Amino acid sequence: MRKRFTKQACVTLAIGVTMLSAIGCSTKTDPEQNAQGEKGNAAQQEVTISLGRVVGSDNKFKNGETIENNVHTKWAKEKFGINFKVDWTVGTGDAYTTKLRLLLNSNEKLPDVFTLSDPTLENQVVDSGKVMDISEAFDKYASPRLKELYAKYPEIWNTVTYDGKHYGLPTFNANSSFSVMWIRQDWLDKLGLQVPKTIDEMETVMDAFVNRDPDGNGVKDTIGLSLSLKKGVTAVKDTFMASSDFLFGQTAIPTYWTEGADGNLQYGSVQPTVKEGLTKLSEWMEKGYLDKDTGIMDEAKATESFVQGKSGMVFGPTWMASYPFNQDMKFDYIPVPIPAGIDGKMGFGSEPQSSVRFYFNNDFKNMEAFFNYLDAIMGPGFYDPSSELANGWAEGYDYVMVDGKPVYDQDKIPGGWIDVKKYTIYGNDIQTPKKELEVMAKLGQGKTPETPYEMYFSARPKKWAEAAAVLQTYIDDASVFDLYTGPPTATMAQKGELLRKMENEAFLKIIYGQESPDSFDSLVEKWKSSGGDDITKEVNEWYQSFKK
Repeated sequence: MRKRFTKQACVTLAIGVTMLSAIGCSTKTDPEQNAQGEKGNAAQQEVTISLGRVVGSDNKFKNGETIENNVHTKWAKEKFGINFKVDWTVGTGDAYTTKLRLLLNSNEKLPDVFTLSDPTLENQVVDSGKVMDISEAFDKYASPRLKELYAKYPEIWNTVTYDGKHYGLPTFNANSSFSVMWIRQDWLDKLGLQVPKTIDEMETVMDAFVNRDPDGNGVKDTIGLSLSLKKGVTAVKDTFMASSDFLFGQTAIPTYWTEGADGNLQYGSVQPTVKEGLTKLSEWMEKGYLDKDTGIMDEAKATESFVQGKSGMVFGPTWMASYPFNQDMKFDYIPVPIPAGIDGKMGFGSEPQSSVRFYFNNDFKNMEAFFNYLDAIMGPGFYDPSSELANGWAEGYDYVMVDGKPVYDQDKIPGGWIDVKKYTIYGNDIQTPKKELEVMAKLGQGKTPETPYEMYFSARPKKWAEAAAVLQTYIDDASVFDLYTGPPTATMAQKGELLRKMENEAFLKIIYGQESPDSFDSLVEKWKSSGGDDITKEVNEWYQSFKK
């Protein structure tokens, strides 16, 4: 069985959560399958669910409403008999986590239901014995479509499984945005080049973008690729735009734990193919394909060169079409598939399957009501056309009906537009994997928007939809997930930060030509002897516990 990591073995780990707000639909949803959550199994008596809430500057209200008494809480009471009781509020997500940590450490009452995205604190909460095993409640009360969803992605339970029991309910990320190549079509046309499909072809294109004056100003002032290495050579979990993960293919993504041929997890940063990738980056830096300040640029700074028309390529999510790209970019650029990496395979580091988990106080008695409510508010996440939330969260708040159709123009909503999803128990949309991508891809393929979800998404930039259509062609084959989703192990807690710093510094020295690529071999040995071998052992003890 899986053993718990004790509180002494953990340190605080800040996890950046990328929750892309979206509404979507799936025409494959069977309305009958949703009956338990939305109609047939609703609680017959009123229940109370106590919460702690984040009420920040972006929480807006009208009609005298509050976080405890508003259009959504009234809907939940009418529909499911749920009274949401807000025990306390804070202004930020960080303050929310701190409040829960203080309640735990002082042995005070936790809310009936709360969310966490910090594996260290989550481990401590479970270790305290204050939250319940929800295995039986899930089997008994979750709707058929919820059960089907979690059965399709069983590994998501790893984030909350202790001693074979499920001590929380993981929520899904959308996994609908990463990763595509954005490239200057006008430069390709001018220079007589094709979209690159391999690293070798990409090098040919970058060389032309740097040395053949693609912008026609007679000055050598362009670069081949916009890249951010400030947080290291890594992927979306650290670098969400202008990332370098495409280079490594599928065999090993730096900082990701993936399964090797022996069935054990291996740390990507110390695998042989990473040495090959670093060698390439060093060559690109020497040849001027990269900005000389790449090593200190964050994502926003790195993408400026592409936005300003001085770079030929950048890798990142489909939503870059909305930010940082803008209408001032008068040149012709397009989204295309990422090239095959140095191992000959297309690959990119995917966002985690789950970033946020629900936890439930041991004394909480209303799991049936919770699951009925959860299924209903996940209607948009399932892209369910039969959901009563299909048009939006609340008429007159985030949409209005005109001639029988939902209109999302904020200027037409009396009293102003309100982001009602912030009133929900989750404070956001709850997504299901790749469903948003399905809707966006259809729009990118030229489908006329018909459903409320399609009409809502059709307001997004056209290139966003086009990028989604591109991504959909390879996302299933190219996504690489970080398979270690547990809290920091004992050695991670003691040495993880130092090892990561050592890794980043060594990688940058190779890229900038200060060290030979062969220095990678000594880095690997030093990493192993300085705690890496111990971390690998601990990670695999955790991983193998799920296979028993």
